[in-house]
Amino acid sequence: MLSSTKNKSVSVDFAVFLNTFLIVSTVIVFAVLLFVSYENMSNKHLTSEQVESSDICVMVASDYLYLHESSGDAEIADSNVNLHLKSALFEDKGDIYICDVNGTILFSNVSAPESSVPTSVSEKIYLAGNGLFQDTTFITGLRSEIVTISKIGNTGLYSVVLNHVDNTDLRYEYVEVILLPVLVSFVAAIALFVGFTVLMIRPLKNISTTVSSVAQGDFSARVDSKFTGDSDNMFVVSSDLMEMARVVNNMIESLENQESDRSIFISSIAHDIRTPLTSINGFVTAMLDGTIPQEMHEKYLLKIKSEVNRIRSLVVSMTEASSLSHVDPTLMEEFDFADMADDIISELEPQLQSKNIVSEIRIDRKENTLVYGEIQQLGRVVVNIVNNATKFTPENGKIILSATNDKSNNKMIITVEDSGPGVDPDKRNKVFESFYKVDPSRKQEGFGLGLYICKQILVGHGQSIVLEESQELGGAKFVFSFPLPKE
Repeated sequence: MLSSTKNKSVSVDFAVFLNTFLIVSTVIVFAVLLFVSYENMSNKHLTSEQVESSDICVMVASDYLYLHESSGDAEIADSNVNLHLKSALFEDKGDIYICDVNGTILFSNVSAPESSVPTSVSEKIYLAGNGLFQDTTFITGLRSEIVTISKIGNTGLYSVVLNHVDNTDLRYEYVEVILLPVLVSFVAAIALFVGFTVLMIRPLKNISTTVSSVAQGDFSARVDSKFTGDSDNMFVVSSDLMEMARVVNNMIESLENQESDRSIFISSIAHDIRTPLTSINGFVTAMLDGTIPQEMHEKYLLKIKSEVNRIRSLVVSMTEASSLSHVDPTLMEEFDFADMADDIISELEPQLQSKNIVSEIRIDRKENTLVYGEIQQLGRVVVNIVNNATKFTPENGKIILSATNDKSNNKMIITVEDSGPGVDPDKRNKVFESFYKVDPSRKQEGFGLGLYICKQILVGHGQSIVLEESQELGGAKFVFSFPLPKE
């Protein structure tokens, strides 16, 4: 018991760990994908800004070189306005400078510029002037500023563009185009997952609760009809779960029937054994106390022997009934049913004649009448059913035994019908139960196991038996089947 509890605890802990791992892994993957997508958009944005900065830087250098070559220094100093006009193309996103190799600012689009560019920029200008710096564009800060440097011909001056990157639009675009749709999809997926899980868990929980109730002895418990497909209020997303619910209900119904059979079995056994035991006890007691004189002992000993034989017959019948549904494959063989029918009717002729019952065999002898099975047991089925018909058929009645082949289902359909009183529709299925008697108030020979044994033998051969009403004779009509030989 402790081992079972421990194993169950380990299984639950592992399931919790596995679910937690899957959830955390999913969140991590989701976050990484979002980060990668943002980086991709950010890199494209930076590339676009770098191209724009480089174009403006080259343009400013070209304009200044043109002014330098066509005008004197005084005119160039007065041409700041041209530089500001050019800077308008930059949309106030950054600063434009013209400075010397030391980083001293000569011209700027800034109203009150510093005397020199930032140290990091002046170092790059110095390296560029000495031929040690090849890249004219670099990024500073946390990817928040793009610096572009372009040499202005042989003037010894440099145009510098400091692009202050604004990622506000990028973030808005990212949120609207990627983040928001992905989050909505993620939330929708989780909602669907939770909903689907609930739809899966509810029938499983109901099945588990039902099985637990049955385990505690409540055989009236059933899986809710909305999980089996028998209700208009369907609540199952999987046909497999629906089939499972049906199988569980069928299993419970079978267990309930078995429990009912067990109760009937025990009460019938008690009744059928109690009666002869009571007689035996009474006879023995009477002989011991002298109530039955010595000269009468032999008579009552014979009665005791008869009662003992009755108990023995009951035990033999019970043993056979519990094992007949298992057929030994080595005893299976082909045999001619027409011959079997003739032999059985001949053997039962004395019983039929005693009640002046007419028997008729309706079998087409031109048709193949070979069947396959354990000949002794299948013969016993026919004997029991014909005997049963003889028992309930009144004097001067009639019994018909017929057989036809059902080749599409590979079996022979056999019927035995009589002119007796028949069986009420609500009792026709019960006649195949163990110890069942159609009219318990009437004294009937046997223990009520004959038809039960027939059904068990047929089940062992994969066949079935039903009880109907004979349209021709008005009494009972037993319809059963024997398997045909395999091709």
